[in-house]
Amino acid sequence: KGFCDEQMKKTIAARDEEQGKLEGLEADITEKTAERKQLKMEIATLAEEMASAMKALSEATELRVDEKADNDQTVKEAEAGKEQVEFALKVLKDFYDGAFVQTGKYVPPDSDRSGKTVGDLAPEIFDAGYHGRQDSSSGILGLLEVILSDFDRTEVTVTDQEKTAAEKFDDFKKATEDDIKAKKGDKEKKEAKVVSLTDDLTGLEDDKKTASEALANAKDQLETLSKSCVEGEETYEERVANRQKEIEALKKAQQILEDWKN
Repeated sequence: KGFCDEQMKKTIAARDEEQGKLEGLEADITEKTAERKQLKMEIATLAEEMASAMKALSEATELRVDEKADNDQTVKEAEAGKEQVEFALKVLKDFYDGAFVQTGKYVPPDSDRSGKTVGDLAPEIFDAGYHGRQDSSSGILGLLEVILSDFDRTEVTVTDQEKTAAEKFDDFKKATEDDIKAKKGDKEKKEAKVVSLTDDLTGLEDDKKTASEALANAKDQLETLSKSCVEGEETYEERVANRQKEIEALKKAQQILEDWKN
């Protein structure tokens, strides 16, 4: 009885210990498996966000290149137009400024009753002394000055727009690259964590297998002790069968003895 009590106590303690260890390992495996699954989902999301950000940056860069080329071409054309208009203004101003415009009421002695001389009545010809119609000069020069102003405004406006667009693109590029860099770092950390969790799970599965075997052994030992210490060496059915065999054997022995006597 003392042996049985001691061994049963040790075996039950071993069984409970292995059972608790196994349950703890299963809980750890479940927790780490769920964590690894969540990390893999987050890694996939980060990869998608990084790809989307890089695509957006690539498209924005392409648009910025085209926009800069258009702005540069517009400024170049405005500068060329400005130079041409300035040249035209100079030529026309020189032309009109050289004209002799008589504003007094002097009447030449050889003029007619309307004050016109023979030279005034002569047909107009284009020679080196012609300086155009003075009454039209202000309108032409004014129109050219408006055009010149338009070229100036276009050059200034487009230059300012280009500067603003370049600054906005630089800000967008920096923010996007910083975001991609941060996501890349986060992704690498999560990937390292996944590798660590995978190693942990491999070890936990090995420990679970060992604990399961130890628990099975403890249960087998407990069953063996139960038969010996609690139920006895034989169960009731086994004792009945054995007694029946003994009776049959005794009957046969008795029959043999009787036959021998006869």
